Amino acid sequence: MKKPAGTSASLQLLDDKGSAIKAWELSGKITYRVGRGPTNDIILAYSWVSRQHAMIQAEENGIHNAINLGSANGTFVNGRQIFTPTRLRNGDLIGIGKTKLVFFQKEIEEAEKTGGLNDLDEMTVAFLQKEIVTILICDIRNFTRLSEEIGDHLISKLLTYWTNMAGDVVRKHDGIVDKFIGDAVMAMWTGGPNLRYNIRQALKTALDIDNFTQMIHRKIKEIPWELRTGAAINTGEAVVGNIGVDGQRDFTVVGDTVNVAFRLEEMTTQLNLDILVGSDAASHLKNIEPHFTEKKMFVKGKETVIKAFGCSFKELKKYLG
Repeated sequence: MKKPAGTSASLQLLDDKGSAIKAWELSGKITYRVGRGPTNDIILAYSWVSRQHAMIQAEENGIHNAINLGSANGTFVNGRQIFTPTRLRNGDLIGIGKTKLVFFQKEIEEAEKTGGLNDLDEMTVAFLQKEIVTILICDIRNFTRLSEEIGDHLISKLLTYWTNMAGDVVRKHDGIVDKFIGDAVMAMWTGGPNLRYNIRQALKTALDIDNFTQMIHRKIKEIPWELRTGAAINTGEAVVGNIGVDGQRDFTVVGDTVNVAFRLEEMTTQLNLDILVGSDAASHLKNIEPHFTEKKMFVKGKETVIKAFGCSFKELKKYLG
């Protein structure tokens, strides 16, 4: 790929006193991943930096955008936390957790006139856009204890069966499986116009996944007890697109909406609930009382109290009719 003319850009890492201690040229690629992991383009080996924390992406005209990749400690531009792609200008201060970087770019005006980047194919592959999404996180309860009880061979057999079944349920209800993470599935429904329908489909998916999970011990006789799941649903704006190493990009969704969905699922056990629904998602549902109970809580990565609505799967079944 040719370097865009007149769009030389770079990042400088600052120490506690504001002095530059390292620099990276943003040259030769469209996307630059920033994080703690060794496969990133810009490696920041600090405990507060996520393994894949953020991304810097160039547009056709040479403009660069900062994108948060779902990091718990957040990405900031000039002190303001970002949740969607944010344009960078010469001299902008980027906060990656506690780490500070300065973005430099000159002669962007010339690039805007001449059209900027020439490699449109890579831009297509690295496509990112903002979407209204509904996220479902669902996992198997007491999975660590189960792993210790039955061993690796049976756990592998269980997960193969469970992920296949969970994927089928998600697709049956018009959702997209974003990824499986161990004993959990992350699914999404995109599009604002069908928002209420999407949220109800996510609720049906969570209920159906729990239903088949309860029956697994009959299918796999070595499972010592009836399995159950916990789930969370959250709705809001997120960044959807192909994210990852060049040539190995996967379609996924990132942003605060996704982070909160994971945190809500973690809270279900603590609150003794089967499912929690974020307040934005709940606002699109009719007649949720008396089935759902309002809960206010602090979750990791959020400085303010968030509100959600929870219930048992038994009550959810009544609500869905």
